[in-house]
Amino acid sequence: MPKAGIFKVGRQLNDGLMYVFTVFELDVAGLHIKAYCSNTSNELTTSPSESELEAAGISRSEEDLEKLINSFDIIVKGGTPFLQSQLTGINKPKLIPTGDGVRQFICATRAGDESLPELLTTGLAELCKAKPAGNEAIRWLGQWLLDHNPNQPRVAECEVEEAE
Repeated sequence: MPKAGIFKVGRQLNDGLMYVFTVFELDVAGLHIKAYCSNTSNELTTSPSESELEAAGISRSEEDLEKLINSFDIIVKGGTPFLQSQLTGINKPKLIPTGDGVRQFICATRAGDESLPELLTTGLAELCKAKPAGNEAIRWLGQWLLDHNPNQPRVAECEVEEAE
């Protein structure tokens, strides 16, 4: 995990509260940024990768680290607050669904012309017909899903004439 902080600054975010930002060096992996609000004991973190920092033109200089920190604000996705940078190159946070959100995400995921649960139901029905035992059932279902993946690109092979 992070070592000693390499940069620390306080700033107000769009929720009107003051946060202490601490930047930690993750060596070749990038940076770990922690924003702590003492009023609420709320702590938000983000970890831009080395490639994200490079794409955003951010070095380890004090000036660049301050520019990076000043680019962050709080956004709320699915009721959860995240730190999000406005710098081009720094990826936007992704919401990882939990609880009922997982069910909604799975049901909304398309697998070709059907939903993911419909595809899995078909695969499990085929598994019951084949009746493999033990770990072979896992392998069989995995192979069936690979063979019947409607989202997998189809590559048409063309014949190549050999030179004489």
